[in-house]
Amino acid sequence: MNGENAMKITKWDEQAAEDIGHAFGYYDYGQETGMGVFYSSKEAVANYIAVYVRMAFEGQMLYATSERGEGYIAYTLPGQKMNLKAGMAILKALFHNMSLKEMIRMGKALSKGGRSLQDRMKKEKKDFIFVGMVCVREQYQGQGYMRKVLDMAFSEGNRLHVPVILETDAKSKCDKYMHLGMELEGVRYMGAYGKMYDLIKYPN
Repeated sequence: MNGENAMKITKWDEQAAEDIGHAFGYYDYGQETGMGVFYSSKEAVANYIAVYVRMAFEGQMLYATSERGEGYIAYTLPGQKMNLKAGMAILKALFHNMSLKEMIRMGKALSKGGRSLQDRMKKEKKDFIFVGMVCVREQYQGQGYMRKVLDMAFSEGNRLHVPVILETDAKSKCDKYMHLGMELEGVRYMGAYGKMYDLIKYPN
């Protein structure tokens, strides 16, 4: 078991994956522009995230707050590599839910924003825990589970003495992460396609 009260997911739960996908796909961005702008519909975003969850499961990167699955987090430890099954899952997610034109458009927008914190730390050969997904299922939101979810990764960062990093596509999400102890490291501007926020939590 990794992290503080973290339960590694060892049994696949299709309903949980669909719930996580729906929470992401139908997130209320208000006046902001999120990554959903690159997809044809909210349902396409939800489907992509559901398959991303499968990738995290196959890669042994998926954890939950408890057997009830109130909240989930996917993170990679320093040196942890994506296995073949996980790699195939993420490729399937992309090609099933985005057209080639949409993928090219997203790639150009991300490139315009500049190098991510993850890419910069990799280039500098610095160890870190990368959080690829954080989600509280909709029926459990507003009950404090987001803190419990993040604490899993934070406690691993403290144990290994490495920072925890993540990126998000909305200031409303960024503000929540900062409220829970992360620092804003930088903002990447993608023009009409919104912004990406790089956050970091240094070990205690």
